[in-house]
Amino acid sequence: MTAGDLRRFPHHRQFVKFCGLDLSTQQSGQFRGTSRLSKHGNARLRYAFWMAANGAVRMRQHTFREKYARYIKADPQNPDRKRKALCAVAAKVARVAHGLIKTGTDYRPYFEALPPSGALRSRGPSRQVLTS
Repeated sequence: MTAGDLRRFPHHRQFVKFCGLDLSTQQSGQFRGTSRLSKHGNARLRYAFWMAANGAVRMRQHTFREKYARYIKADPQNPDRKRKALCAVAAKVARVAHGLIKTGTDYRPYFEALPPSGALRSRGPSRQVLTS
């Protein structure tokens, strides 16, 4: 890819803008248009994150699929809503990729959806050590 070192972007919003996955609004005076994808970034990166989002929303249990489902819940048959939801998921994939590369950690999906209490969910049956 042609992104170079992602640590040069101090904030994930800068990286999303570099990819062209940010929203822009045309406005003049009292007129304010609708928000659209700016596409003022790297088209190859945008395409790569678009394809990654396509794969992520097809996985069975995944937070990216949950986000996609939340976006299209109002009208699941509307192709325009599906496209916008996929763009939102692609931007989320870009934010996650930026965070992973910047911190140098592996992707752990169970950290994305923490319960409101902030406690970590168990990933299986808990193992208790019995002492006598």
